[in-house]
Amino acid sequence: MPDVTPRVGIIVVNYNSAAFIDEFCASLKAIDYPAWRLIVVDSGSSDGSMTAIESSFAGCMDFKAVRCPDNIGFAAGANLPFDRGLVDGCEFVLFLNNDTILKRDFLTRMVESAEPKMIVVPKILYTDDHRLISTHAGGFDWRLGVFRHTFAGRPDGPATSVRRDGLATASFCCALVPVQAFRDAGGLDERFFMYYEETDWIRRAQARGYRVRYEPSAVIYHRESGSSGGGWMTPFKQYYATRNRIYLVRKHARSRLAYACFTAYFLATRVATAAKMTSRREWPLLRAMALGTLDYYRGRMGRTMQVHDL
Repeated sequence: MPDVTPRVGIIVVNYNSAAFIDEFCASLKAIDYPAWRLIVVDSGSSDGSMTAIESSFAGCMDFKAVRCPDNIGFAAGANLPFDRGLVDGCEFVLFLNNDTILKRDFLTRMVESAEPKMIVVPKILYTDDHRLISTHAGGFDWRLGVFRHTFAGRPDGPATSVRRDGLATASFCCALVPVQAFRDAGGLDERFFMYYEETDWIRRAQARGYRVRYEPSAVIYHRESGSSGGGWMTPFKQYYATRNRIYLVRKHARSRLAYACFTAYFLATRVATAAKMTSRREWPLLRAMALGTLDYYRGRMGRTMQVHDL
């Protein structure tokens, strides 16, 4: 830990989280790190969750709230505090999902592991099964647009209890980022709306000398897709993950040939995935995947679908 405790701006993008927001707020208020500012951007919630957050933090800590009239998505919601100067005076920002429960020392552990050009992510376990790793932190195959060696969904154990540096990507479910990195790499690409925007941003930050560290001594628990229907895969997540995966690979493809090879692989595997979904009668997921693919080729980026549309 540096001699002077760095101030951390905690950025939370909220959307209809009433089912779990009280537990999140209670765990955040209990953390032992002394120097943080909470910035909550509400994306047009209609379930009273933002009121619950404001009530929970009324009169305590350094709390800033921004209410947006509509669902602006994670990328735009994460950019907004930078655009409005709400992170001024902070050395780091912590992107944090509100469908998480936090261990008391998680932020202290992350800051202790931080460096000026290091992005730090914690060990993230499932809320309903603390034995399993949730979300991704590891490699990314840019030829095929797939995550590699992330341990997502696998049991926690010796391999997931070792600090790892030089990761290709990690989830912004919880990520400690130097504020300077956003000045160097720019903000999140809002054309993603949500999903894959952090992989794109990390790629740009790495080109400017930043690295990603997995710090297993910092631990939080995650519900997974709490604001997009719940569970590992939902139609909402399927739609944006399908559309944005194509956009991500196209954006960073080294050549037209590389992108053509990805396209052939992607379309072939979508046929196989569609066959599995059909056999399982997973019609909402099948529809979402088809729409996501079509909308990318139609040039429909940004916010195109809401949870209730799918």
